[in-house]
Amino acid sequence: MELQIKNNKIFAPLKNKELVLTPEERVRQEYICRLVNHYGYDLSQMEQELQVNNSHRGQGKARADIVVWKSATARSNEDAAAIVVECKAEHITIREEDYFQGYNYAAWAGADFFVTTNLKETRVFKVNKGKLPKRLEEIVDIPKVEELNNAKKIKELLSQTKAFTRDEFSKLLFKCHNIIRNNDKLSPEAAFDEISKVLFMKIRYERNNTGTQISQRKSLQSYVRLMTKQNQSRVCLSISSCLSVQRRIM
Repeated sequence: MELQIKNNKIFAPLKNKELVLTPEERVRQEYICRLVNHYGYDLSQMEQELQVNNSHRGQGKARADIVVWKSATARSNEDAAAIVVECKAEHITIREEDYFQGYNYAAWAGADFFVTTNLKETRVFKVNKGKLPKRLEEIVDIPKVEELNNAKKIKELLSQTKAFTRDEFSKLLFKCHNIIRNNDKLSPEAAFDEISKVLFMKIRYERNNTGTQISQRKSLQSYVRLMTKQNQSRVCLSISSCLSVQRRIM
């Protein structure tokens, strides 16, 4: 499935009509394509701009940008949704209140997952049903269509949080620092310089990534392949070693 843009119009398959090509509408349609092409969802189990009852945004009624159900039948029966997606234009920075807004929409729809995206940054959160969201819990990814009815897989995805406590992050950096220092026989200062390169490369890769939702480990693995082609052996070894540590901790 591909975007269909002509002149100043973009085709919205969930509405079966052309809409004005605004930056936010483009993001919305690109994410619908992602849901179809990567996650395997069918248009019949999705809806665009679903009105959220008992909620208001300014003077108009609030609408969830994209809602996904377990099946077309579940959608027809108005069952609880599976995923709610909140989209912002690519040039707009997603603010904390936007995350809570999406959370409220997802909770209203009975969804387990909600997504916020401006394509440059896509974040997935779990919905803690029946509880006020004192804090948002970010997770790695949403389920693919074949996983939606697998309770074990859904539970597993909801438990794969991306949050690190300060303690956990310090321990991870310390272990990676020691591995890099010992592998390359470096001074502590030089090892710190190497781990800084790893972190900066990871940030750069994730900012440049325009593909599907990626995990931290996959982003580093992609950089291992890239740096291998460029014969940066020391950095490759450093990243590979850190990946082993990350697998044990996550």
